[in-house]
Amino acid sequence: MRVLLVEDDPVVAQVLEMVLTRAGHQVHLARDFPTAKARLAEPWDAIVLDLNLPGGFGLDLLRHLRQDLGRATPVIILSGLKQERTILESMRLGAQDYLTKPFSPQELVLRLERYVAKG
Repeated sequence: MRVLLVEDDPVVAQVLEMVLTRAGHQVHLARDFPTAKARLAEPWDAIVLDLNLPGGFGLDLLRHLRQDLGRATPVIILSGLKQERTILESMRLGAQDYLTKPFSPQELVLRLERYVAKG
């Protein structure tokens, strides 16, 4: 599966890239908002999306993906933000799931695979 990983924290990005690659997935990293927005035009099997990014907010990327590009690509939000309104807005915009940091990388892999399998 081709996964776009949108994560600015180098440690989190490295761990996720390693875990997802070991699970057999092709991981492509975007570390800031402008790069991630440009990469959304490509076909992805799934997207792991952080919210606080250099240059913008992740929910704006999700909104762009769903409303402007019309894509139903499975998206899992992975964020340190735990406010209910942020979680609910993510779901309203079409995120399949919302995991808060700290998180289990293996759980993330299983959730990604479940959403892609439902396809």
